[in-house]
Amino acid sequence: MTEKSRFKKVAIAGISFQAGSAAIDSATIMSALVFQLTGSTVMVGAVTAILRFGWLFPQLIVGFLAQQNGSSMRYYVIGAFGRASCMALLAAVLFWGAEWPRFWLSASVMVLWVAYAFISGIVAVPYNDIVARSVSPHLRSRLLATRFFGGGVLALGIVALADQMVAGLAFPVSYAGIIALASVLMFISSGVFTAMGEPETAAQKTSKPGFFQYLKDGIEVFKTNQRFHLFVFAQWCGGAVLMAMPFYVVRAYGAGFDLERVALLLGAQTIGALVSNLLWGWWGDHLGKRD
Repeated sequence: MTEKSRFKKVAIAGISFQAGSAAIDSATIMSALVFQLTGSTVMVGAVTAILRFGWLFPQLIVGFLAQQNGSSMRYYVIGAFGRASCMALLAAVLFWGAEWPRFWLSASVMVLWVAYAFISGIVAVPYNDIVARSVSPHLRSRLLATRFFGGGVLALGIVALADQMVAGLAFPVSYAGIIALASVLMFISSGVFTAMGEPETAAQKTSKPGFFQYLKDGIEVFKTNQRFHLFVFAQWCGGAVLMAMPFYVVRAYGAGFDLERVALLLGAQTIGALVSNLLWGWWGDHLGKRD
């Protein structure tokens, strides 16, 4: 398969996932769902905390396993189709469990959200590894810009559908419909990316470090590589910002905002992200790479 074909498939898969993940955005849709189910600001904060920890922790283990086995696609398949399945189950629970006692429905939602978060974390390492071997460095910023811009445009369509669902259907069936859309888009993304296949890997070293040596090597890189150190620090700062975002829904509700219009908050967030994506894609490819 040519690099151009791989670029297209990665972009299509990324656009589909970006739109799907917007439909279950932890700062808007999921926060509004959990707040209406529980009335607890603690649980609202837990939504993003669970997602962030679930995304990061499995990478320690999956990175080691992928390095040992020399193949990443099998882990991508587990994570990508697994998280889409979790969202399908969540949609089903919200639809069929609409009349359940609120405690049990809330508990089921949170259990499935935890499962989604940790299964999603399996995807990160294999996805980045496969993309790095499929697309040349000088095209990657353009690829990310295409993914986020295309996904953002598609997400605006999801916003319109979500707004109609929340306004026209009873709670929580309305959220079941939104999350079902997310699941469908995630299945499409997973299928397209998997169909691309995995590029050939370079010959692996005969001697491979054990898990604890692997962790030790990572700590050593963190200590000695200043760029990696700054990158990790920037990720920590970004994570701290994301932790605060779900409380905007609570504050907006306290100020009189009708949560039936929560999709408008997602739309505003999406438009804000769209404005800068094309600029940053060009900037990264032309000015942001160092040999």
